[in-house]
Amino acid sequence: MQAAYLAPAITLFHEDGTLDLESQGKLFDNLIEKGIDGILVEGSSSEFFAMPMEQRSIMAKFAIERINHRVKLIIGTSSMVAQQIIDFSNECLDAGADAVMILPPYYFHFGAEALLQYYDRLAREIHGPIYIYNFPDNTGYTIPPATVLQLAQMHSNIVGFKDTISGMDHTRELIKLIKPLIPSFEIYSGFDDNFAHNVLSGGNGCIGALSNVVPEVCTAWVRAFRENNLDGIAAGQQSIDRLMDLYAIRSPFLPVIKETARLRGICTTSAGTFPMPNATVEDDARILELLGRENIL
Repeated sequence: MQAAYLAPAITLFHEDGTLDLESQGKLFDNLIEKGIDGILVEGSSSEFFAMPMEQRSIMAKFAIERINHRVKLIIGTSSMVAQQIIDFSNECLDAGADAVMILPPYYFHFGAEALLQYYDRLAREIHGPIYIYNFPDNTGYTIPPATVLQLAQMHSNIVGFKDTISGMDHTRELIKLIKPLIPSFEIYSGFDDNFAHNVLSGGNGCIGALSNVVPEVCTAWVRAFRENNLDGIAAGQQSIDRLMDLYAIRSPFLPVIKETARLRGICTTSAGTFPMPNATVEDDARILELLGRENIL
């Protein structure tokens, strides 16, 4: 059975807020070496929302050069300024990115007609593949499946969808509505523990942040699906279900993912963008307990 696990890469910084590109390259290489199917740069796990455009551009160019088509590379180009999205998306695609991913406008809630107009304009002016990104916990509203189908039928460069919703109801509706009409349209879940449900429902897999720190667990799960190994599929689900406790250690969860990466030797600091809190000694103890429980060093 076909399945894919993509990593929404964290962005690694020095304590002074500059990009730690040495650690970033190490993170990318580790993900690829462990067998991850693709990498999303500047998604929600990346702290793009607190990065100046100049820094985002540097990060995108570095990712394109370092990943160098070894796996699929998607770059998040979300912004509240439509022209900025268009310009940045085309810059990334021209430089060699495989696709871009775009959130709907946030702050205000937009209905189906406004969303149709929004993505219609973006798709007409961006000359490459686009993934739509649905994250209602952070944007305040969800994109209707019927609107996604309309957009996919209108624009061949709208090629997929990331659905970051804790349950599977909305994702299942997307799969049921779109896949019979456009089988090539890719539908990913945004939470790691929905991976199996997504694939079994006819979706493509997930783009989950745990892959930053336990890529070997994620790729073993993918292999189990590809080999129709039911015991391996069950073992992967149960392991990820337990590792989901990492998300609950602190809110927002990003400092914990970064601190886990530091504890695993992937980066030298877990510094984030202000006002993102730092992980604490107590957080470290809980992280190490979780990793130890899964026999992960």
